[in-house]
Amino acid sequence: MTAQKSRNASLLSHLGDAALPFGIVVALLATWEAAVHLLKIQPFVLPAPTEIFKELLISGPTVILPQLHVTLIETLAGYLAAVIISAILSVLILYSSTFRRGVLPLIVASQTIPIITMAPVLVIWFGYNSLPRIIITAIVAFFPLTIAAVTGLKSLEPQFIDFFRSLNATPAQIFFKLRLPVALPSIFGGLKVAATLAVIGATISEWVGASQGIGYLIAQDTALLNTTRVFASLTVLGVAGMALFGLVGLIERLSMPWIYARPSMAWLRASQNPRAPAAAVARPRQ
Repeated sequence: MTAQKSRNASLLSHLGDAALPFGIVVALLATWEAAVHLLKIQPFVLPAPTEIFKELLISGPTVILPQLHVTLIETLAGYLAAVIISAILSVLILYSSTFRRGVLPLIVASQTIPIITMAPVLVIWFGYNSLPRIIITAIVAFFPLTIAAVTGLKSLEPQFIDFFRSLNATPAQIFFKLRLPVALPSIFGGLKVAATLAVIGATISEWVGASQGIGYLIAQDTALLNTTRVFASLTVLGVAGMALFGLVGLIERLSMPWIYARPSMAWLRASQNPRAPAAAVARPRQ
């Protein structure tokens, strides 16, 4: 009975956490709808949410989703490339002081160049295909990944490394069994940031030298003053970005059971024991 009550309380707590942002979104949409009708704003300036929803039903399956499919392929390809590049750079920066002093300033300098200015050059080099857009997506996403990974890998205190060395651990064992698990929270923080940036990078890259993709569709609709479909495309793009962010969050929870799974299981076992002290029954804050 105690465990059932605890699970019900947990469910209500999660529903309460979800209700607050949902209520805020509903309030903003209602205010938006009322403002458009009361102020008589033209649809090409600011369409009402109901008109955007109608556009989603009309253009979504036939126009927006096929273009989104192209953008998602570029996003995932660039994101995967960014993960691989950042992993290699992070290890080299961690173990090579010469590489760190020589390359890290260049990595930082690469982020000071407006990414949209690189698109025409990449189109000249690689042609009118998806490769320039994948490269731009990777460039946008790899920087937070690299910084987060290096920060996490360097956060390990030296006495833990000395302890592993006293047990005759090899450098590979120290890295995979000590450094990497300690760095995972920081790495996944970078992965979440990079997931949203990858969607932005892929969309922006389609403004130049592209003939398909949701960024290309937004640029065309903007030129035609089809603002309603622009907002519909942005809505679909936002949902896709949130889904990618949520997928990374799910992988994070599955990859770090010592942070997410074990405290919850300990709380459940303690709640099933009526003699457990109050401090043990209290659910840990995650």
